Amino acid sequence: MHRFLKWFFALVILMIIVGGGWFWLQHQSDPKNTQQRKPIVLKTVRVVGVGDSLTQGIGYDNDHQGYLPILKNQLRQTYYVKPKTVNFGIGGERSDQIDRRVQTNKKLRRSLQRANVIALTAGGNDLLQSLEKNIMVNSDTQMAKQMAPLKIKYQQKLTQLIADVHEVNPHAQIYLFGIYNPVYVYFTNATMISSAVDQWNQVNRQVAKSQPQTHFVNVNGTLSHGQYQSANAQAKLKAENQQNNQEFVDPGRVEKLLKTQNNKEKNAYLSTEDHFHPNKKGYNVMASKLSSEIQNNVNWRKR
Repeated sequence: MHRFLKWFFALVILMIIVGGGWFWLQHQSDPKNTQQRKPIVLKTVRVVGVGDSLTQGIGYDNDHQGYLPILKNQLRQTYYVKPKTVNFGIGGERSDQIDRRVQTNKKLRRSLQRANVIALTAGGNDLLQSLEKNIMVNSDTQMAKQMAPLKIKYQQKLTQLIADVHEVNPHAQIYLFGIYNPVYVYFTNATMISSAVDQWNQVNRQVAKSQPQTHFVNVNGTLSHGQYQSANAQAKLKAENQQNNQEFVDPGRVEKLLKTQNNKEKNAYLSTEDHFHPNKKGYNVMASKLSSEIQNNVNWRKR
């Protein structure tokens, strides 16, 4: 009996030791156990912006910095990271011209290779040139027919661009911005322009979805509509634009608007210099939209 009790107590003690050790290991490995963790800087995050004038920063007090400095501050305030940004934006470039730089520019390629995040603006100049080729079209059916092959060609170019960026850096997260309609608040019912912008955004979204580690950043609704976001504001805007209610706008009127330089701009998010590119508030929108999308796809430690 004495020997039985001795073995019994030994077995109980062993179970306690084993069970306690197992519990300790589980507790230590549990990701929810953060009571003893202290805030630390996880790493340096390198963000490379590449693309057209929306990356370069045209329209924002002519400093050509755009959304990247704003994004840098937002990331620093949100995460325990040290953000570093590099700007490789050149105004006026189409997607194929951006791609050529990705393939041949050694400085750009070195930066891409080291990047954690690659932000890309492309498509606006492709669309502008496509619309310029079809300025005399005056029906939705004819416009759709004319734009269809151009849209397919653009999709092929954009897909190649993303693939070439991935080839340089297969590990980075790529964030592809959509485009917007800079003259929407003046020509609210010009469906020809709005429809074309929607189609190009559809391409950007589809290409991003089809590529690994690539995400679409939608800025169309905010930058196109400006401060006219609610249904009531939209109705008021349409009422103000009664004289511009036609579906197809004389391209000369659009060109005249874009060449007008004054201190008046109806869209609160766009520059008074060219009525086309974002102002500081508009670039804040781009940075915030990108920051939100980054938040959805990374696991960096938040502050």
